[in-house]
Amino acid sequence: MAPRVQIQIVAVGKLKAPHDAAVAEYEERIAKQVGFRADVVSVAPTSTGDATAQRTEAAALLGKVVEGARTVALDPGGRSPESSPVFGQWLQRHLDSGRPVSFLIGGPLGLDGSLVADVDETLSLGPLTLPHQLARAVLAEQVYRALATAAGHPYAR
Repeated sequence: MAPRVQIQIVAVGKLKAPHDAAVAEYEERIAKQVGFRADVVSVAPTSTGDATAQRTEAAALLGKVVEGARTVALDPGGRSPESSPVFGQWLQRHLDSGRPVSFLIGGPLGLDGSLVADVDETLSLGPLTLPHQLARAVLAEQVYRALATAAGHPYAR
């Protein structure tokens, strides 16, 4: 029986090199420490317009969220943690609550505004614009760093 999901990343679009290797490495490390799941939804075609594509992706993202999860959208307008240790404390508080945390990452068009408005929280990885695949790599590394810190692992020092 698989462990109960505690952390989930739901992202738009399959990873490509060189980001795929980095994400795979950190997601494997996360999975060794907590119940973890990564889900990917397809990039929606833009032939009917960007807004329609974003709404389609938003519905697909939400359809993958584990039941009862705290939804956290990665969005430039979200709160940016002051540091990795602060992010780690934030994540640990949520894990201690017993409720899974599902991070939502948009595709090339970003996340639909209605999804961002409806999630439990928005989080920014900083003031710079990151390609969605790089954002997933940065998030996975920071989640692993947070878990390593909590476990007293030397990686986090």
